[in-house]
Amino acid sequence: MKPVGGSVTILTDNTVPERSEATGEHGFAAFLETGEGNFLFDTGKGKTVVRNAAVCKKDLISINKIVLSHAHGDHTGGLPEVLQILPAQIDVFAHPDIFADRFRQKKDERIYGGIPFVKGHLERMGARFNFNRSYKEIENGIFLTGEVPRETAFEGGDMGDRYLNREGKIERDIILDDQSLVIHVEKGILIVLGCAHAGIVNVLNHAIKKSGVEEIYGIIGGTHIGLSGDEQRDQTIEALKDYKIEHFIPAHCTGTEAMSRMRQAFGNNFQFSHVGLTLQF
Repeated sequence: MKPVGGSVTILTDNTVPERSEATGEHGFAAFLETGEGNFLFDTGKGKTVVRNAAVCKKDLISINKIVLSHAHGDHTGGLPEVLQILPAQIDVFAHPDIFADRFRQKKDERIYGGIPFVKGHLERMGARFNFNRSYKEIENGIFLTGEVPRETAFEGGDMGDRYLNREGKIERDIILDDQSLVIHVEKGILIVLGCAHAGIVNVLNHAIKKSGVEEIYGIIGGTHIGLSGDEQRDQTIEALKDYKIEHFIPAHCTGTEAMSRMRQAFGNNFQFSHVGLTLQF
């Protein structure tokens, strides 16, 4: 397989650098420029992706495809803002559960927790949805993980109060739609995460197994470690030391304390994320 070359730039993140004209929000979006075309991975909550693309001098009109890592509004909320500036229909890749009726239970109140738009509305705006559950190549050398097997004993996440209404039956929502991008680059694979709700170690194991590549050139995106409890955080960081990671850029939902501990653990291979950060590959 011919390696993919290009760059990935963070357009939406919780953090912006000093003196930047960009805007931060609790969400994630990344702009990929490759020889195979340009892609938008997630769209943030909706208030920043278009503005920050302009600040970062990234032309959203040039994107060939959009990928949604999972349904949560801090990753899908900006989709209409992106669709309305595009000149034509565009393929949007996602898991079929992206439009599932999901909610969080807070005492006697149900708080909707899925994508904040109905499918028909987005299709009228130009979205052509392509759904996948399994590992799928969406462009030469660029893959979606599909559903990630939950196999590690310590990665449980914060799924305690998340539920899903599937055809009238209420079940626990383990966020099966969580998926990441795996890109074959010159020095291994580059993994772009949304939130890694499946657990970052589960994601890495799945990506390595499916790609057949153990060398991880880069990891960029949300890891959810900061919201998953001290025990999972510590065990995850310890487990990550066993992988060959050249560039580690945890973002968004990772949390400041977890990032500080990762910085100590990974030294020069670690980099703090922010809007406008670019990783070349």
